[in-house]
Amino acid sequence: MAGFKFRAQPALDLRRREYEAAQRVLTQADAERQRKQAGVEAADRASAQARREADAAVRTPVAGRDREWYRFWIVRLDRERETAAATLARADEAVNAARVACMQAHQRCEALERFRDKAHTAYLAGLAAEERKIIDDLATQRYALRPNRGEGA
Repeated sequence: MAGFKFRAQPALDLRRREYEAAQRVLTQADAERQRKQAGVEAADRASAQARREADAAVRTPVAGRDREWYRFWIVRLDRERETAAATLARADEAVNAARVACMQAHQRCEALERFRDKAHTAYLAGLAAEERKIIDDLATQRYALRPNRGEGA
């Protein structure tokens, strides 16, 4: 019997490449999301620091015009934080979409791998059946060639 050859191997190879590509996209999207998360955290820290500085400045005796400047600075930092949060939300959506695409690619790849495993199991069963057939033929020939067939076993 010829060696095992899975006829759908090119399709399986393609599915594996698609799955690997989906994993790369997911990794890139996750890295981008982490960068956006770091941006939001930095904006939070900057805003908190600005509020502390504004509180400290207000406690000084000559804080008249600085109050206005701190107020506008804090408003600008809050808007930057909102923008960073919006980009983080978009990055989260991109990660979720990439995760779904990766799972679907994995399922398609896994389906063909299971099909290949079943085909390989059937091939091995065929080999075992052929081997049993040869062994049975040899046993039959050996029995037929025995000189004292009439006497029991």
